[in-house]
Amino acid sequence: MKPKVLISPDTMNIPEDVSAVLKEYADVEYVKRPYDDKLEGVEAIIVGTEPINAEFLDKAPELKLVARFGVGYDSVDVEECTRRGVIATHTPEVLSSGVADHTWAMILGHSRHIPLAGLHTRNRWAKREGSVPFGWDTEGKTLGILGLGRIGLEVLKRSRGFPLKVIYHDLLRREDYEDEYDVEYVGFDELLERSDILTVHVDLNPSSRSIFGVNEFEKMKPTSVIVNTSRGPVVNESALIDALREGKIGGAALDVFETEPTPLDNPLLSMPNVLVTPHIASASWETRRKMAVRSTGNVLSYLKGERPPHIVLEQRDKEFPLRQ
Repeated sequence: MKPKVLISPDTMNIPEDVSAVLKEYADVEYVKRPYDDKLEGVEAIIVGTEPINAEFLDKAPELKLVARFGVGYDSVDVEECTRRGVIATHTPEVLSSGVADHTWAMILGHSRHIPLAGLHTRNRWAKREGSVPFGWDTEGKTLGILGLGRIGLEVLKRSRGFPLKVIYHDLLRREDYEDEYDVEYVGFDELLERSDILTVHVDLNPSSRSIFGVNEFEKMKPTSVIVNTSRGPVVNESALIDALREGKIGGAALDVFETEPTPLDNPLLSMPNVLVTPHIASASWETRRKMAVRSTGNVLSYLKGERPPHIVLEQRDKEFPLRQ
């Protein structure tokens, strides 16, 4: 019998022509939630944001591979997977360009009130009712980038078309980027103090959770804007709401939230100086297809008895038995 592979409903519809490569080696099934009754006998699963924890793994005793559809994998308990001999993979690199594009769309959308201007044009302009507030130019501003990994680098590359000063902070200093892209390395506090636009591109881990809180917002300019397309819990939302209400920062552009989907009564959704999107920074046809190809490629390698190419960082030095 062929091994059983599931494609979960949180994977944003991996196209069947992409998943077709798996069918020579496995019985592939697209499932809908809830799918607990489908986990018996499953060897590999492609998942989105649903939690892969001990409770989930208890229901899938034969599971050997969890292929995370995305670059972030904070929803996967990697330690528990490792303890049970389950390989965890993700899809690095292929979504960097798409997320960087969305980041810049949010920067410009916020600075020029694009959502508000669209509503005004549709509903009020012809009636000569009200007006759209003035926006801000990029010229003379300082863009701060927290995290100069793959996505941060793509944001930096796109910044070269704007008359901005660019600074960055990262745990790893990149002097090669500093020379090539004319970007200045600064400490975290200096990044907070100098940035007019601060864009966040870090993984969610214990050291980055709530890295933006009351103290950090106190150090930022009252006109500064924070942009987050990484992970919601990097920013303490309660502290952000207070900072916006008290005028400690000028605004926010958020694609991600502490709880997703974010509740409709979240105060951030009703603030005029906050631009929001529903965690769609990677949601382009090209990027999602590349993510689908990478996810299925990880599963295909496992099915063929090979070590998957995109194992998560914590497992890269671990040995796992290959499928016979």
